[in-house]
Amino acid sequence: MAQESASPQTGKYNSHDAFRPMFYTSNGNEYRSASGYPGPKYWQNRADYNITASLDEQTHTISGTVTITYKNNSPDQLPFLWLQLDQNLFSKASRGNALIPKGSRYGARGEQIDGGYKVTNLSVSQKAKAVKFNSLIEDTRMQIQLDQPMAANGDLITIKMDYSFPIPVNGSDRLGHLTTKNGEIYSIAQWFPRMSVYDDVNGWNTLPYWGASEFYLEFGDITYAITAAANQVVLGSGELLNPQEVFTAEELKRWNAAKNSDKTVIIRSEADVLNPASRPSKQKLTWKYRINNTRDAAWASSKAFVVSGAKINLPSGKKSFAVEAHPVESNTPEGYARGAEYVKGSIEHYSKQWFEYPYPMAINIASNISGMEYPGIVFCGWEAKGEEAWGVIDHEFGHTWFPMIVGSNERKYGWMDEGFNTFINNISKANFNNGEFNKGRMDYQSIAKYLARPSNEIVMLTPDAMREANIGINLYYKPAIGLEILRKQILGEERFDYAFRNYIKHWAYKHPTPTDFFRSMENAAGEDLSWFWRGWFMEDWSMDQGIGSVKEAKNKAGQREGYDIVVNNLGRLPMPIILGVETSSGKKELVRVPVDVWMRNSSWTVRFPTTEEVVSVTIDPDHELPEANPDNNTWKK
Repeated sequence: MAQESASPQTGKYNSHDAFRPMFYTSNGNEYRSASGYPGPKYWQNRADYNITASLDEQTHTISGTVTITYKNNSPDQLPFLWLQLDQNLFSKASRGNALIPKGSRYGARGEQIDGGYKVTNLSVSQKAKAVKFNSLIEDTRMQIQLDQPMAANGDLITIKMDYSFPIPVNGSDRLGHLTTKNGEIYSIAQWFPRMSVYDDVNGWNTLPYWGASEFYLEFGDITYAITAAANQVVLGSGELLNPQEVFTAEELKRWNAAKNSDKTVIIRSEADVLNPASRPSKQKLTWKYRINNTRDAAWASSKAFVVSGAKINLPSGKKSFAVEAHPVESNTPEGYARGAEYVKGSIEHYSKQWFEYPYPMAINIASNISGMEYPGIVFCGWEAKGEEAWGVIDHEFGHTWFPMIVGSNERKYGWMDEGFNTFINNISKANFNNGEFNKGRMDYQSIAKYLARPSNEIVMLTPDAMREANIGINLYYKPAIGLEILRKQILGEERFDYAFRNYIKHWAYKHPTPTDFFRSMENAAGEDLSWFWRGWFMEDWSMDQGIGSVKEAKNKAGQREGYDIVVNNLGRLPMPIILGVETSSGKKELVRVPVDVWMRNSSWTVRFPTTEEVVSVTIDPDHELPEANPDNNTWKK
């Protein structure tokens, strides 16, 4: 006989809101195609850097000279240029210092300094001739006002300056220095003035640096030389050009052996750290590096480093070099003694799964920075152990793909690097060493309750405009969960992975926007996903499906031929229907219904054919969807 219906339910769902047309507010053009890929006339400016700098351990100061060669590939004349002076955040008079609350991750923690750049001897030239200009510094930005504008379509200009700044103990958890029992560990980033991005979307991107919002940078080649005391080991982005000048013969032998070994080779041991003879007997040494087609460079220096390395095998047959450096305090099997193995595993996986790693080295530095990424080098918290050590290395190196290769605007759209990276981290974790640190699939229902909190904000906010407590969920976890649901429940792995790889391939070393990402995924996967982008990224909508009724369906002879299961869509966010149905024999089946049924309905009847008696129905029994209210998900006879 027919089963009793559940009580009628009403909700917030409106199909016209969820599936309304005209999601894209502009058409594709010659710069950015409607396909989501760069158009035939896409352009991007370029910045090359040549830097010489020195580290003063006594005063914890960096001093240097930077020469910037800037190329205007845009169709516009440029009467002025903008540069980024990130260190100025750590000036006591900075706007960011006034905005950042006490106890924030993004201030200058530890020893209080009056930081910031001291810039001198600024000059501008074209074709070796001096150019007239005026300049001004406003907080973390510098403007150079040219007497004559740069010409469009390929004009070059050279900017040169001397600079210095004090290194904060912990600067926004992105750079700093750590005192260990064998010496200081310096993690040096945002260490030279860099060009702001001029693009076809915003013109000059001049949002100031306030800590939470990260970076948006032009691509180019960076050549740099770091002079430090000879007992220091300096490791940096790119390729070490003069290893024979900065290593002893034994260190060089181990360095080269590690480059060709699939297993970790100790380059500098604990005993070497305590032995002054393990370093060249000079006062100072200059370490020379070069990294090509990059948006940034960073480096680290210490006499306290234990160093190890291993070969990275890339899909093309090329090789890279995994390097691990940490203090003696971190040199345990649970700590960073396995660091080179972790780096190697992470890079090899992402290279095979998505896009090949482009840099000659991949260096992890264990320091007082809890986790921060730069091209070819990352800084990770020195006290991490076990799964945490693996996880932070894997996360920071995942950033190689977002935003080091795919150069999105982190200042505005932090989710396009943190969220994408967290998503690929979850796949990497399941892959590493047969799932050594994998704890299994996430429970999306429990996560959805957290996502539905009234205090949450939308993903698309710039990080500086978010409450700091919401940054973790809005930038990292919610975008990652959305992509996982898109991959597993909406598109399927084959369609998703094809579209995602093509997004990476076409935007490698370029500057995509959120719209470019949305369009590229839709075009390659062959699916209108505007309802998903709208509800998950543009709005803060929640999913709530509930069972309305379960009734027997009989044929003309009065025999049971199935059940009609009514599912109500009560939340504003549409999602596919997943039903778990159990019959009297104990048989369990999953029924999947695509999201399209919600295009013009707020209630849908699922016909379940069976001659057996149905004893229970559960919406999403395996918690694969972000159901925020599971209380109405179960019907039992």
